[in-house]
Amino acid sequence: MSSAGGTRRRWEWWHRQAPATRQTVRGVLAFLLTGLVAVVLGVTTATTHSSLGPHEADYHVTLDRQVSLRMGPLGDVIIDSPLPWPLGAEVVVREIPTDLEMTGSPMPGLLADLEAYGQLFGQPEAAIADAVRGLVTDALGRTAVAWSLMLVLLAAGRLASHGRLRDELRAALARPGVAVLTGAFVLGGLTAVVVPETRQDEPVGYSPPVLDGTPLEGARITGRLADLVAVYGQTARDAFEENEAFYALASENLVAAHEAAAEAPQDRSRQAPEDGGARAAETAGTTADGTSGPAADAPSGPPEAASSDAAEAATSATAEGPDPDPVTLLLVSDLHCNVGMADVIATAVELTGAEVLLDAGDTVMSGTSVESYCVDAFARAVPDDVPVVVSTGNHDSVTTADQERRAGWRVLGGEVVDVAGVRILGDTDPTLTAVGAGTRPERQESVPEMADRLSEVACAAAEDGDPVDILLVHNPRAGAPTLDAGCARLQLSGHWHRTVGPELAGAGVRYVSTSSGGGAGGGATVGPLTGEAELTVLRLDRATGEPMDFRRIQIGTDASVRLQPWQEFPRQGTAALPEADGAGGADPAGTDPTGADPAGTDPTGTDPTGADPTATAPTDG
Repeated sequence: MSSAGGTRRRWEWWHRQAPATRQTVRGVLAFLLTGLVAVVLGVTTATTHSSLGPHEADYHVTLDRQVSLRMGPLGDVIIDSPLPWPLGAEVVVREIPTDLEMTGSPMPGLLADLEAYGQLFGQPEAAIADAVRGLVTDALGRTAVAWSLMLVLLAAGRLASHGRLRDELRAALARPGVAVLTGAFVLGGLTAVVVPETRQDEPVGYSPPVLDGTPLEGARITGRLADLVAVYGQTARDAFEENEAFYALASENLVAAHEAAAEAPQDRSRQAPEDGGARAAETAGTTADGTSGPAADAPSGPPEAASSDAAEAATSATAEGPDPDPVTLLLVSDLHCNVGMADVIATAVELTGAEVLLDAGDTVMSGTSVESYCVDAFARAVPDDVPVVVSTGNHDSVTTADQERRAGWRVLGGEVVDVAGVRILGDTDPTLTAVGAGTRPERQESVPEMADRLSEVACAAAEDGDPVDILLVHNPRAGAPTLDAGCARLQLSGHWHRTVGPELAGAGVRYVSTSSGGGAGGGATVGPLTGEAELTVLRLDRATGEPMDFRRIQIGTDASVRLQPWQEFPRQGTAALPEADGAGGADPAGTDPTGADPAGTDPTGTDPTGADPTATAPTDG
């Protein structure tokens, strides 16, 4: 169609639009185009420094459609990339000497961690979860910077050209040779950046059959690492498969034991299951071969006198007050990087209907950045709708607490928090114990000083009419002032690697959980259990905050599971409960006249010689 003057204009429909409309459309297109370019730049140049299982590593995104694991003179591991086309990644593992002749071979150290690598292969997503977060964060940051820079340049160009940037560019490109030179410059720049990133390694190396059926199936391995895998790969695979089979059986046995249990907690105020507190039901258990039945060596329940008192108190409480509003919580402690227990814990959360998972600390072993894969493994196993509340221990660190916050956990920091209607107080442990390096302060505060501070916070909350329901602290000694002052109803702790209580302490109740990672008695927490692991299910009255009852879940070294009877928490004026199997003695106040704790440590939670009471527990990893 021709205009009135007889000349034909291209894009006639465009020129019929109002100037303001055309300007808005151009602005939106420029905004989107620069954004697209910025995203491409941000994603393809993203880098991060993170961990790869037990190693530090540098990650960066490539365009070669493969994931390359560089282990220096040991060789490479190359697998097809699971990322969208054409993205890949290069991972350069640090801590591998560049000159093996001068520094000695790192192979003995690598072989010493075979069981740890077995667990790493069992949780590959958790092993790189921290790195993925780092790459995404870096890519977003680079995208934002690139996008902002391009928009600023466009704005500066329009300002310098007095709003005629398009006309100036058109005129410049119309000059002889400018368009060709500009195109060649852009093409050369793209080639220099893109070609190296898209170049794939030659298909050297080989894929050992021992990797078939594992997350590394099909991987091509080069260099000395290929010989290492050929010689020791089956050992690593055996460790991996043994670990997977053990914890899968433990989870199955937990399900079977739960189904075989003949009793369940009642929803009457502080009343024991089924029989109104007169007696505890028989312990339900599942043996290593999967058969169910009562555990012969399980305690049969509290003495008759204590049971009668409990029944009378429960009846009185029921008559005097309304029915309780129970909330179920699951307590774990001292996992020490036993990621095999992650699925067992997840199974327990599902079976018990726990609304909150409480972690009493020592989730890792030395508080290092590479142990993020332990935190991520536990976090990935817990259902998204179940909050995790943690009070870090002396084997955790500030770095560990940051990892747990990134995983979505609620890390206690000296303030009262409300989770599922339960008011919880706790704080990070002020000391740090690294395996092989001893214990040192991590902040300018001792355990007794933290204990006094928490007591002040708890008592202030009680004065305001919002008392603390649970004091969650790793070191049992950190709760004594609060319980003595009557400013918290229940203290939950770990640290001693053995069960103590529940017992009356001050004006409250203290319960110390043994290791949920199998570290009881100083056993290792990597691989199948070398010591019994324990989880504790407990219920509180959401309306009053009063502790109601609890049940221990015990996992044996043969993957068998025992469900201990439901028992009521002791209350002031009632007889104490019998100690759990293997629990050490403690006086009713939970203190010793000498000031040492029942495990023989001083009030700061450390041995008088300076050794940590758990120093012999986790030694691998």
